[in-house]
Amino acid sequence: MRLFIALNFPKSTVESLVRAQEALRRAAPRGNYSRRENLHLTLAFLGEQERGRLAAAEEAMDAARFSPLTLTFDRAGRFKNRGGDIWWLSCGEAPELMALQRRISAELASRGFTLEERRFVPHITLARQVILPPGAAAPALPESPVTAPAGRMSLMLSERIDGRLTYTELYHT
Repeated sequence: MRLFIALNFPKSTVESLVRAQEALRRAAPRGNYSRRENLHLTLAFLGEQERGRLAAAEEAMDAARFSPLTLTFDRAGRFKNRGGDIWWLSCGEAPELMALQRRISAELASRGFTLEERRFVPHITLARQVILPPGAAAPALPESPVTAPAGRMSLMLSERIDGRLTYTELYHT
């Protein structure tokens, strides 16, 4: 099972994120755009895990003591890649979010999960493999800040169903 822990957002926030995607798509029609139901912020990527590890992940989530928070996504960026860039929206290093991410990472590590060692960069991926047309300027995203209330932390299953990347919530706190 391919697992990650994430913050999901209400429909109104997702609609704002989709508007930012649409602005990016106008500037860069070539890309693999995230499906609206897959827009989220990853706190910890667990990778492939045995089903028997679910209880340990749930225990770590409970121990991390999630409290609802509201984030403001007001900047865009991209991770450069050979086959096209990954474009994202960020809320920066919001103190509450960074503290939550440190807590959940510590709780997962204490239960034997191996986590990525790279620095946590809070973001919502809008699209992958984006190629701007030659000479095109990078679009200004978002057109206005996106307010994103997060009411719970979710353990998510990532799988391909009928060729589509699908995320399913297995547990939440």
